[in-house]
Amino acid sequence: MSIIIAVIGAVYIAALVFFLIMSLPRLMCWTYAFKKQEKLVNTKKNKLAVLIPARNESMSVGKLFEDIAAQDYPREHYDVHVIVSDPEDATIEMARAHGFIPLVVADQTCKSDALDACMQGILAEDAYKYDAYIIIDADCGLDKSFLTEMNNALASGADILCSKKVVKNYFYGTLKECTMSACCNGTIWTLLDNMGNKYKSAKGYPCFTVGTGLMLTGKVIREKNGWPYKATLTEDVELMHEGALDHRKFFYYEHAVLYMEEAQKLSVTNKRRHRWLTGVVQTERLYGKKTSKSCTWGERYYTSALNHIYGYIGTSVVYAVVMAVLAAVLGIVGNPLWLTALSLALGGIGVIYLSFFVMTVIAMLCDRSYIKLPAHRKLALALVNPLFYMQYIYIVGKPLLFPTKKKTDTWEVIERVDFSDKE
Repeated sequence: MSIIIAVIGAVYIAALVFFLIMSLPRLMCWTYAFKKQEKLVNTKKNKLAVLIPARNESMSVGKLFEDIAAQDYPREHYDVHVIVSDPEDATIEMARAHGFIPLVVADQTCKSDALDACMQGILAEDAYKYDAYIIIDADCGLDKSFLTEMNNALASGADILCSKKVVKNYFYGTLKECTMSACCNGTIWTLLDNMGNKYKSAKGYPCFTVGTGLMLTGKVIREKNGWPYKATLTEDVELMHEGALDHRKFFYYEHAVLYMEEAQKLSVTNKRRHRWLTGVVQTERLYGKKTSKSCTWGERYYTSALNHIYGYIGTSVVYAVVMAVLAAVLGIVGNPLWLTALSLALGGIGVIYLSFFVMTVIAMLCDRSYIKLPAHRKLALALVNPLFYMQYIYIVGKPLLFPTKKKTDTWEVIERVDFSDKE
């Protein structure tokens, strides 16, 4: 039996090393996490269209409107289009009061419908009216120089541009707004941006696109005749794959700062995570064969790099389960090796925890200026976040093992955090 345990262990280590090697290009992104990105200056004041999908968001969109009105970018160089579904929505009058342009899209069933209808309306009126389109979710906040810096980012010559996402919950140290689940989920934006997109942007690889704080040039919108990304739950990840297929230039710009809201409750966060990861898996299945045939190595790798992470974590999960079952069997028959098998099972789990712990510490260090938490809460975040990420094993495993082509059931309303008395 000891030989069997040794063979299983050897296979596990070999598989772990294989997936770790395959993940090295993705881990290389972490080397840029601490590098300061050069600031760009754009001498041209581009005409920008700011698009805000705001279905049933009248209770939360007010702060965003105020942030847009306070921008230091010249007002004559940008328009704000606010998209709702109900002609009686209070958001319409709020938008008009700020000089923004409301649009009612009654038949919208998802965010993509709202964006597509708005973009097609603009194209029909004047296809060359705007040099670039910026998408911002209704619950976000903006640094006062956000539009200026997004315009500066256009000096990179990129077609698809990503801003830096910062979690606004970090700035409120109370447990009410800044729960542990909110803090944990906030690290995903550091992982995607400074520990991912910064390196990929510098090396000319596709960035991981998120559907808020996202800018596309007018050229892209004209060529796509709007926003056609509607096949999965994650229209922004579809954009990443389409951008790779079209060999677009991506650019991440950390000096354009957008503030995102994280849910207070773990149940709400998990609902969001399940929807997002299901869409990521759906998109990979939809585009995998296309990118493998038509894209360069970098385009292929960085649009599917999560697959190697799945393999790395999945290998440890399988190993831990096999050893746990073996420990149970050996224990039942009275074989003293049951304790060895159990220890190895716990070792497999420990590999997962340690991997996520290292990732968490790097994320907290490279984004320390934005994580405004007391020392004891930072320590708690470092210890708890690996457990939070271990929940992804189930969240990702479900769509991977039980794939579905179903896009969505309903457009669910996600409860918002009230920051009104904090700002």
